[in-house]
This record gives sequence, C-alpha cells and structure tokens, in this order.
Amino acid sequence: MSESVPCNYCAVDEATVVFGPGVAQPNQIVRCNRCGLMYASPRAKVPDHVEIAAYDPAFDPFRPDDSRTLKERLQVKDSDRTRALLNRLYPQRGRLLEVGNSLGYLLDVFKKDGWDVVGVEPFYQACRHSREELGLEVKNAILETASLPDASFDVVLLNHVIEHIDDPMRTLREVHRVLKPGGHFVIETPRYDTLTFKLLGRRERSLGCGGHIYFFTTKTLKNLYEAAGFKTVRLDYVGRSLTAERLLYNVGVISRSPTVGHRLNQLSHRLGLKNWHLYLNLQDMQRVCVQKVATPLPRSRLAERSGPHAGELRQFAGS
Repeated sequence: MSESVPCNYCAVDEATVVFGPGVAQPNQIVRCNRCGLMYASPRAKVPDHVEIAAYDPAFDPFRPDDSRTLKERLQVKDSDRTRALLNRLYPQRGRLLEVGNSLGYLLDVFKKDGWDVVGVEPFYQACRHSREELGLEVKNAILETASLPDASFDVVLLNHVIEHIDDPMRTLREVHRVLKPGGHFVIETPRYDTLTFKLLGRRERSLGCGGHIYFFTTKTLKNLYEAAGFKTVRLDYVGRSLTAERLLYNVGVISRSPTVGHRLNQLSHRLGLKNWHLYLNLQDMQRVCVQKVATPLPRSRLAERSGPHAGELRQFAGS
C-alpha cells in the first residue's frame, strides 16, 4: 500500500512530477511547487526505518569481509574534517549522539577521541555489533522513540540518514530538543543541485535508491534546518571513500542493465577489486554543521516562509 504525502517543509499538497514511478526508482518523485523540496510521493506507508530494521537478511555485520562492513569502515575517514572541527569546538569534548549509527565505526572513533557517545540504530544486528564488538551504548530504536532527555547532548550526527526519514521536520525538531543550547548538529546527505544530477537525471546513483524518499538541494535542506531552529556554521560539498568494487557496482546501477551489472560484478571478483580503495568527490554530497540558536517555528508558519518556487530544479529534471 502507498499514500500521497504533502511537502514536509511547507505542508502544501501541490507538486509537479519529476520522475514517474519506476523511472528513477520504484516511487514517483515530485517537487513541491511552493518551496522546491523534492520527495517521493506516493510512497509506501511503512516507514523506511521499519524496513531497515528487518532488511537484508544475508548481511552479517559480524563477518569482517562482508562488503558493506568494509565500506562502512573505509568511510569513517571521510569524517576526519568533521572530527577536527568538533574537536576544536569542544576541546574538553562532551556528549555526542549519532542517529542511525549503523555498525558503530564512526561512533567508536569519536569515543576514542574522548567523547561520551550514544547511538540510536533501528537495525538490530547493527545495534548488536556496536554493543558487542565495539562496546558502545546504542539504543535499538529511532530517535523519536528513544526517550532521550531534553538538552542532554552537545553534538548530534545524522550521517546519510535524513534522506530515509518519513518526516524530516519532526526529526530535526527532536534533534533540537535533545541538544543543549548552542549545541552543534552535523548532517550529511546527497544533494541534487549538481552537475552530476543534471547529466545523469534518472540514472543518478543516489536517486535510484528505493530507500531514499527525500532529495535535497543546498537550499531545501537549509529551509528545513533553519525552520527547526538552527543556523549554518560550515557547509562542505564532499565525496566518499569507496572500493573499486563498489565503484563498478555503481556504474552497473547507472547503466540500468542487469547484464552490464552482472559482468562488472564478475570482473570485480576476478580482479579482487574489493581491496582497491579510492576517494571520489563529485561534490554530490553535502555536509553541513549547524548550531542550535532559536526556537523552532510552528509548522503552521512554514507555508508563509516558502515563497513560490523559482525553478531551482527544472534544469536538472532531464532524461
């Protein structure tokens, strides 16, 4: 079952279809006519965190050679700049929460830096891995059901999570609640005001992930976090570390050809590309550090803030 949803930012239910169902991903992707936020609608009634909690039964986080485990361990170093910034802002460290901490590798690095860390993760096996292998305090929940105290954290991390959440504004408000006054919040997510999206259109890799239901530009993400009571401290356009195997997998996804994907997978295994690492920066990811500075706006006020959309994404809605 699926349902149509209004814009999460301004609550307006007037949107233009960017990609029909099955074109870029299983869901139809639309763009709000008022504020420009792009999102999946209609979409499955089951929130993505429920699917994540039960998905990928073949994935074993306790197997060190699992490709997803290797990918997550490799990508920890992508956050070195964020770590340096937060460690400079908090020389005495403090309490740090990661929402959707997955296997816990990034959280563990912050713990070794001297932070008092807590994680929230809906996928039970990943939660077990964080607890049993890394000795981390991780709640098997989503942020909204984790029952965390008000103003109890200095820093919150949301790393490639917000694009999966069915109500990002609610989550941002919950982050605001658990942060101390003046606390910092780091969000990383794909962006869609890019040359990559303009060139690839429906074939863009992040767009094709069925679990992604929100597709932010720099502007539309800023709209949300400013409405939730945050201001920008630092914005970076970043890439990701990956294996050569993963790169060929992504090429297969972009090709939309099962035959091409299968042959590239065979080539990866034959050449042992799982052990070849690289960093690729197409500036198609945005990492923004923001600070809690104000009271969130009532949701009834958001439609007043979002003027008519000026065509920000029209040029990127090709093929």
